[in-house]
Amino acid sequence: MLNFADYDVSPERGFLPTEDPLLALPEPFAELDRLSAELPYLVLTGRVRRTLATFACPDLTPLTTKGELERAKLIMSSLCMAYIWTEQPEIEMLPANLAMPWATLAEKLGRPPMITHSSVVLNNWRRLDPDDGIHADNLACTQHFMGGMDEQWFFTATTALEAIGAPALIPLNEAKDAAAAGDSVKVTELLTTVRDVFKEVNAALLRIYERCEPFIFYNRIRIFLAGWDQTGIVFEGVSRTPFKMHGGSAAQSSLIQAYDAALGIEHLHEETRPFLMLMREYMPPGHRRFVEDLAKGLSIYDFVQSKKETDPNLVEVFNQCIDELDEFRKTHMEIAVRYVLKQGKNGEDGLGTGGTSFVPFLSESRKETKAKRT
Repeated sequence: MLNFADYDVSPERGFLPTEDPLLALPEPFAELDRLSAELPYLVLTGRVRRTLATFACPDLTPLTTKGELERAKLIMSSLCMAYIWTEQPEIEMLPANLAMPWATLAEKLGRPPMITHSSVVLNNWRRLDPDDGIHADNLACTQHFMGGMDEQWFFTATTALEAIGAPALIPLNEAKDAAAAGDSVKVTELLTTVRDVFKEVNAALLRIYERCEPFIFYNRIRIFLAGWDQTGIVFEGVSRTPFKMHGGSAAQSSLIQAYDAALGIEHLHEETRPFLMLMREYMPPGHRRFVEDLAKGLSIYDFVQSKKETDPNLVEVFNQCIDELDEFRKTHMEIAVRYVLKQGKNGEDGLGTGGTSFVPFLSESRKETKAKRT
């Protein structure tokens, strides 16, 4: 059984922070909080670049706690993405007053200077009722790009999915240990719990349709998640070599990759493996190691295969888990088609926010999932 604390993973909340994200930075960083609140208005009035041109970022050295660093990176990532994408002409260089603090925070947190899933989903929420749980109907974003119901729902519904999926992590870990010990009864019992969590995750994924319109996502949200993995952007004062970045992507979520790792679902195809491995670099280091270590040793799939002829109950519940993950990927594909492909000019835009062509990627991911059915 992995020690969750060693990976900055919460037994209760999974990959969400153990403590709710900070709502404000210490007083010396009040200007960052002010710009955070002002960003939607700066975007609306086309004043992002002229405002940030005179921004003097305070010394970030006093920021030492995880919560402080995460909030600062969320704010800087949002400001920089707005600077890059919301006004013309397209830029080739991010000015030093933005590039240097952004790169500094990214280095401290062990992931690229980019708007990642870990910033915009895992650390971009507050509970409306502090005594209520982490679910979509009790969350609000702490950072907005343009604001509005659709934007907030897109991110908070995803945050809620992370919370709903977290209870599968312990039984998956325990099931791996039970498999190593040869305990079929225990594995069957644990996978039954996992299957039920997967069902809840699938229901949570469908909630994206409730309050986020595809047109709004495509035209007013997606741009803030876009990367620049082809031409690159020079970070003034950081490096003369252009930084090439993939955009924020659901593939940067450690949750589904952890499910795959424990169950033994391998993504080896050229359409899936390179991109999934690349997306791990955008995860917090501890979460990345968690997924990697969870994949080590005997997989649950290998154990079930060894019991295929003797334990039909184990095989059945394992296949039910696979079916639920297949359903998740099917729904994800349908969302991507509806929110991206159908919104592009003549349906021609087949790139996800991570910068990859999502149709072959998601199609192959489904095939690799279904292939593990025993």
